[in-house]
Amino acid sequence: MLSYMIEEEKVGKEEKVEEKEVKKKETMSSSSSSSSITSNKDEKEGNIPKVKTETENKPMLTVLDNYLKYEAETNQNKKQGNDELKYKFSNKIKNLFKKPKEEEPENPLVKDENRTLEEIITSKNYKCEKHLVKTEDGYTLVLFRIPGGKNCEDGSKLPPVLLQHGIFDSSDGWVSNGEDHSIAFVLAKHNFDVWLGNSRGNKYCKTHDKFDEKSYEFWQFSFHEMGLYDIPAVIKYIREINKSGEKVIYFGHSQGTSLMFSGLAQKFDFYKENLKLFVALAPVARLSNLSSHILNFLSNISIHKMIKKTKVYEMCPNTKGTQKLMNFMENHAAGLTNFFLGLISDSKSKEYNDQNSLAVYFKHYPCGSSLKGLIHFVQIIKAKKFVYYDYQKEANCALYRQKEPPEYDLSVVKDFPIMLIGGEKDRLASPNDVVWLKEVLKENVIYYKIMPKMGHISFMCGKDFTWFDDPLNIILNEFYQCNKELKKDDV
Repeated sequence: MLSYMIEEEKVGKEEKVEEKEVKKKETMSSSSSSSSITSNKDEKEGNIPKVKTETENKPMLTVLDNYLKYEAETNQNKKQGNDELKYKFSNKIKNLFKKPKEEEPENPLVKDENRTLEEIITSKNYKCEKHLVKTEDGYTLVLFRIPGGKNCEDGSKLPPVLLQHGIFDSSDGWVSNGEDHSIAFVLAKHNFDVWLGNSRGNKYCKTHDKFDEKSYEFWQFSFHEMGLYDIPAVIKYIREINKSGEKVIYFGHSQGTSLMFSGLAQKFDFYKENLKLFVALAPVARLSNLSSHILNFLSNISIHKMIKKTKVYEMCPNTKGTQKLMNFMENHAAGLTNFFLGLISDSKSKEYNDQNSLAVYFKHYPCGSSLKGLIHFVQIIKAKKFVYYDYQKEANCALYRQKEPPEYDLSVVKDFPIMLIGGEKDRLASPNDVVWLKEVLKENVIYYKIMPKMGHISFMCGKDFTWFDDPLNIILNEFYQCNKELKKDDV
């Protein structure tokens, strides 16, 4: 009975489904017939219905299309934004290594960076000469000469001036700060016969009568031998060429003062007879108050002993490798140049040194010198005295007749005019050590000043050149007051 009732219910449901399908077909046929009648009627009356576009038929596609376009534009904007952020970030990184620019829109010294010394001088319409000088112990030295101002044809009757550079430097340093701020050019403008010296072992002076530059014997010198042999030979030569009858005015910078102080202690009579004035810039003798972090560190670890074992005799040579390094630092990481100067020689280098001038200076630096010369300065740092080279006990006894090297005796300097000019920001020639020199030299010092805005290299590359006003006026008015013709050359 139950199965019969279920079967009957199934049949009833099927009949109802069939009825619904029939009704659906009838409705569709009636609607199609009515639409055909309407279309025929519209065709007869000329009222053709407007055909719907695909977009109107498919609104979801339009929304999707607009959304995709919006996404594409948003992604593009995001990409541009990311690119802009990357560009700004990369610029910030580059700026760390970017060469600092001066306020001037144009760098007047840029052409001097890749010029030789002779090209720098002649490019400013000064005459330049090259001379060779032989020393008593066999070295050949190279001198450059600017014989007076631009309109001067013959400098042989003008007062002679000799400029001597510091360690690892050369004559190039004296012309690296432009025509108005370089000592060599300023003196030439004032009609001096200007001579630019070079010490044995630098890039210009690597010739000896007996020894090859790669030999151990060639490099056995320090500033001691320069004061004993080099400068006397140069002064004699200058006085032979210059016919003015005037004594030579000597300008020394850094090691250029050390060799003169040692020379005065050894050959004072010669220097007194041939020099009119000694101008000591960033003077280096005793180094008791040295604040150079790197030199103090190197002296404490005895780096020179380590180097000596490698049989390297020349330090900081002027090679392609060193020039590439200096060029990289100046072109891509000028901030590092100021950073290292701050550690070695010049506190606040960026603030007080002209960055354009530094670029020229380091295109010509370093120029090489001896390991022995560097060791000598390290010994002076450790001894806290201005002493001769220490050859150790046995050799010292044979050479000096005492176990320890003696001090250079500056008390022999009498009635010999000296100017002492230091920099407050100098880490090598510290103001306290310059004061010590002033006390030792006593009445010989006719002018003394510590410049507040200058470091060690500032005498070559400083922004402030007013420090030279007083020394120049003293030279012109007191040393050559009888020479009425000694006036600034009109440029």
